[in-house]
Amino acid sequence: MFEAIKILYQNKDWITVVFLAILIVLTIAKVVYNERLSRTNVFFLSRKYLSIYFNKEKRKLLNGFQILLFSVQLLVLSLLFFLTNVYFQFQDELLNFRGYLLILFLVSLYFGLGYVLGFLLAYLFNFKDEYSKIVFDKLNYFNNLILWVLPFLFVSVYLKYYNKLFFEITVVLFMILLIVRYIFILSMNKKLIYNNLFYFILYICALEIAPLIIVLKLTI
Repeated sequence: MFEAIKILYQNKDWITVVFLAILIVLTIAKVVYNERLSRTNVFFLSRKYLSIYFNKEKRKLLNGFQILLFSVQLLVLSLLFFLTNVYFQFQDELLNFRGYLLILFLVSLYFGLGYVLGFLLAYLFNFKDEYSKIVFDKLNYFNNLILWVLPFLFVSVYLKYYNKLFFEITVVLFMILLIVRYIFILSMNKKLIYNNLFYFILYICALEIAPLIIVLKLTI
């Protein structure tokens, strides 16, 4: 525990810079896409805005707002993994800024491979519309998840006492929201999934599992 606190203290300067970068990106999103950001923060509480924004954005899923929030996703998720390694020390060589950059690269690679493979398969098997709907739901629920987890992550770094306990609460919250996200996505697209069961199984194997295996192969 004390060793983890020492490692955290040694890395606080660049962690603060990462939080600052996240804040800057969110500020830009707030200024340029104020209403969109506000709606994104309540997707877990109200689903109606998902349909509204999908109809507006389905022609261009990777718009300016999504690019900004996706960069926040990568920074926050990588920091969450880094802090997990700090407290539980799975890999000693990842307990510094270079370790964070490697984690950031691998997280980016995982999502990048998933999206590239996904759109390639959707084009080849002609289910672009179905794929776009599921990707849109996944992306926006994950945006909401990250926005909710971010304050907990910030407090767990700068809290003077009980850092590890608060971080464990943050991880539990992250896992619960991740499960809820998948439940919501499945329930919202159950007819679509049932009518395209083969493509859904292909999606799970090729886009959820395959990128993870590739990333693991590169790191082991």
